[in-house]
Amino acid sequence: MWDSYFGFVITFVVIFTLVPYFTSLITSWLGHLSKIILVDSLGNSSQLIVGGLGVIIHELGHAIFAYLFGHQVTHVQLLNLNYRQSGSLGSVDHRWNDRNVYQMLGNFFIGLAPYYMCSLTLYLLQKYLLKAQFSITSLNQSLDINTTLSVRMIFESVLDNLKSSFANASLGMIVLYIVLTIMIASTGYDLSRNDFMTVNKGILPWIVVLIVLGSVLYVLNIRVAVISGSVYFIAFSVLFMFHAIISIVLAMIVIKILGIFNFI
Repeated sequence: MWDSYFGFVITFVVIFTLVPYFTSLITSWLGHLSKIILVDSLGNSSQLIVGGLGVIIHELGHAIFAYLFGHQVTHVQLLNLNYRQSGSLGSVDHRWNDRNVYQMLGNFFIGLAPYYMCSLTLYLLQKYLLKAQFSITSLNQSLDINTTLSVRMIFESVLDNLKSSFANASLGMIVLYIVLTIMIASTGYDLSRNDFMTVNKGILPWIVVLIVLGSVLYVLNIRVAVISGSVYFIAFSVLFMFHAIISIVLAMIVIKILGIFNFI
């Protein structure tokens, strides 16, 4: 698969296009379900009261990546308190130059940005609130080009990090972390249809760039490093996804419990 030119380039393109797309898509589906459960259990206003922080981080992700890729950001509303009138909890409007490849491919990342922004935020909360010491030694040892990736191994790595984080943190910090996780994961991961439409606008130019980059890497004969890097990219993308899924499931469980007691 990696030996021939076409096999190398096609695999390179598939990995760095489909892996971020589908990990975001799977997480987004669960994130959408979480928002439905939030509304059904605690009412429409809970999208602001409980999920407002997640919405802000979601829209902030779009805005930051739009600026990074040189788009003209014309309007940013991180949280719409009058969402019932417009139907939108938040929004970011941006324009780009169709003749600028960098700006065009940026749409791919701008659309997926909330997924990575929410995951990065949860990572930082875990690191600084729980004083987490992330250990990926066992995962690193297993990641070489001759080893088959184990989904179970990656999932266990996420769980081990969470267990060690909770074991070393104070009760107050654990409660605060769980509360903030619920506020973020209940709404932040829900990528809308418009978000994926934005992603789709950037797929073609992103693929073209990957084809050119893959061709250069093949000619330079650094395939081993590329294969190794690709394995790491897949592994840590799945790890990111599992961490997001665990956070969303935690949010859904707590929201369901709160709904039983009519918390809001």
